[in-house]
Amino acid sequence: MKLTGSKIIIRDLHFRDEEAFHQYATSPNVGPMAGWKPSPNYEVSKRLLASNILSKEVYAIALKESNLFIGCISIYNYGIRKYNKVKSLGFSLNESYWGNGIMTEAVKLVINYIFDKTDCEVIEVGHHTDNYASKRVIEKCGFNYDGRLCKYKRLYDGRLVDADFYSMTREDYERKKKYE
Repeated sequence: MKLTGSKIIIRDLHFRDEEAFHQYATSPNVGPMAGWKPSPNYEVSKRLLASNILSKEVYAIALKESNLFIGCISIYNYGIRKYNKVKSLGFSLNESYWGNGIMTEAVKLVINYIFDKTDCEVIEVGHHTDNYASKRVIEKCGFNYDGRLCKYKRLYDGRLVDADFYSMTREDYERKKKYE
């Protein structure tokens, strides 16, 4: 997949992303906000990258002008809803690029791709309740709030976290598109 926006491209992950991926994966601020433990070293980062490449569900967010890897966006074929026309999104970004509208652009590109190129009926997305940046991205992209799951999951550090979930139906998307 390759999607092009004004600042970024969304593309397949590659092994040539290794160094930039390592910088992103070791950040003490990126992984914990998304619920995953920061990578402890370069070897673990390489294995994480390989695992993401093999999953075929995780894509690179890269700067348009340089193709530099700066984050990931995932399109999962499973989630809270249990039928086959639902996609679930996940995303995280190198903290050097936070606050620049990049993640909002990435999520909107993926929403367009999913509804324009697949038979998906619902996109769902969530965030831990203390992740206000992800909440803001989700709201800016037009998702509807579905509710909170208390004690949603246990994180790598043992904490139980609550999560807020949102959705967008194909009908929501089509209605929104009419007025843009």
